[in-house]
Amino acid sequence: MLQLFYAGVLADSVRRYSDAGILNAVEAQKEKEQRMAAKGQLAQLQISTPAEIFKMFSEVFGCISWDIEETDDKLTARGNSCLLCAIAKKMNLPKPCNIYCINPVRAQAESLDGGYRLNVGSTLWESDKCEFVVIRNQ
Repeated sequence: MLQLFYAGVLADSVRRYSDAGILNAVEAQKEKEQRMAAKGQLAQLQISTPAEIFKMFSEVFGCISWDIEETDDKLTARGNSCLLCAIAKKMNLPKPCNIYCINPVRAQAESLDGGYRLNVGSTLWESDKCEFVVIRNQ
């Protein structure tokens, strides 16, 4: 129930930012803040691997359940339904993916020890699945 309300609040914030004409500016500012806060968040949540980022996002926020596939050189996370995306689409809102999912996950992945980068293959906004690939920097 709390996760449903949380997704609704996030969708509402996208609507309000968009209506005020500041969605892109807020998204850019939050991206900077997420990058600055990521290392501390990882330590506080005791996250040390890319898989743990996705598991934590699923457990805490409940918007999407990630299926994770790991190999030696990369992690692929796939999700087939996202509560936030579904709510935003029903409300005819702009895409919420960057501000509330992609940028925070990217910031945390890049802040992990060992260095990683996030590539977004697709999102449920424009596709039938989210597919994120986390690759260790060489």
